[in-house]
Amino acid sequence: MIFSRYIIRLFLGKLLTAQLFILVIYTTFLILQHMEYMTEYGSSVLQIFIFDVMKAPFSIYQTMPIAVIAATIFTILTLVKNQEILAYVSLGGKIRSIAFIFLATGFAIALVLFLIGEYVYPKIEYSRDKYKVENIKGGNYNPINKLSDLWVKEANDRFINVAVADPVDKILVNVVEYYYNKEGGIYKIVSFDRGVYNKAKWVLENYKEFDTSKIPKLINEVDKKRINSETYDNIVSIIETNPKLLSVKELDRIIKVYESKGLNSDKYKLLFYKKFAHPLSIVVLILLIVPLTISFSRHYSYIALAARAMFVGFGFWLFVASGESMGKAGILSPFFANFLPHFVFAVLAVIFFYRKEKGSD
Repeated sequence: MIFSRYIIRLFLGKLLTAQLFILVIYTTFLILQHMEYMTEYGSSVLQIFIFDVMKAPFSIYQTMPIAVIAATIFTILTLVKNQEILAYVSLGGKIRSIAFIFLATGFAIALVLFLIGEYVYPKIEYSRDKYKVENIKGGNYNPINKLSDLWVKEANDRFINVAVADPVDKILVNVVEYYYNKEGGIYKIVSFDRGVYNKAKWVLENYKEFDTSKIPKLINEVDKKRINSETYDNIVSIIETNPKLLSVKELDRIIKVYESKGLNSDKYKLLFYKKFAHPLSIVVLILLIVPLTISFSRHYSYIALAARAMFVGFGFWLFVASGESMGKAGILSPFFANFLPHFVFAVLAVIFFYRKEKGSD
């Protein structure tokens, strides 16, 4: 128990140091990158500093796996250098027991990372966008932050309801327009199943127009109607919702709506599964690095051990990036694009542990 607490404290200390180092480097790079705002918008250094420091939750979310790699390597090397692992094994301890300590800590970190990505990062990023528009650019922040069940007031005589708005592919699904008079009565309703932006025009499918001034009646119906619409252009262009900021619940709802409307939801499924795959990478990386960094040889080299572990960690992230690319290209399903690298490298980690406990160095 004492040895476990010692390893956890040592690991968390190394992790905090590594994460702070990466965070300072990343934030400094952002500040230098955004110094052009001083000439473009007349903003101050303090405003730029606040704007980039607000990105810290995103920076932590993105770079935590790198910090975990560094922390795991330095923790194990410290234990190896002090011969603490050798003493533990000599007294009957198992390498798998040491790995379990790291894994338990890794699962806790993965949970924290998931919560940051799910709750903290989206709210901070929203505040950051608002700060940029209002304090740096000096404008009014009035975004539309919904991709489903969207209501828009147009001019003084029309409300538009959009069941689903896809700002990426510029598609509007199940649109209903309500026209009302000065007395607030609805005199006309226009609906169409889908609007697709094509060659600077909107193609409206299953377009219907109803006169509701007295007895509701259908007055116009066409299979497809091509129109220019600045309103629809604005709807898909002013939506500020970054799909990466959507929660698991929001992504799940959008995926279901897309599928019910016959839209391809793979780009949202990729993000949905990544919400779980990214934190899980913490656990996989720890599984990989612990057996690769432990050595009982008298001729071990710290540099060689660290390089070996970093090389395998880099290979994992290369595989993750390749899986994501193949998922976007439609070669792999969104599920396998996210979790295939984790499965493959988890199997490799088990093999490394087996070889290590059998005495192969």
